[in-house]
Amino acid sequence: MPPNPTPNRFMTILAVDDDEEDIEIFMEAVRDIDSSIVCMVARSADEALAILNSDMDLPAFIFLDVNMPKVDGNICLREIKKDKRFSNIPVIMYSTYTGKREMEAYRQLGVGYLVKQNSYNELVNELRRVLGKD
Repeated sequence: MPPNPTPNRFMTILAVDDDEEDIEIFMEAVRDIDSSIVCMVARSADEALAILNSDMDLPAFIFLDVNMPKVDGNICLREIKKDKRFSNIPVIMYSTYTGKREMEAYRQLGVGYLVKQNSYNELVNELRRVLGKD
């Protein structure tokens, strides 16, 4: 009988955002929370889907920007939700817009919503909560 594979000791997350500054701030906040978290980055929905469909290990969480050019986060979310391989990965929509109707629609889909915070400390606190690191 072959040995059991060694479990991944590190949490991996996928951050999908076309805004370079937002990605840098997000990654810095993740590092401040837990430097062992591996943060993969996709700068478009197409790139995110390519990462998910690659041979790489699946992330523990997907943070998906709502407003991206070409293919927005909502379309990307639909593609992710269509694939049963990704059904156990929590998806957190990530945006500056906080419309109650949109937040309720995400909640109905079992998807989280995280507001892009104006304060770095607020971002860290929200990410801690979502990642279970508080």
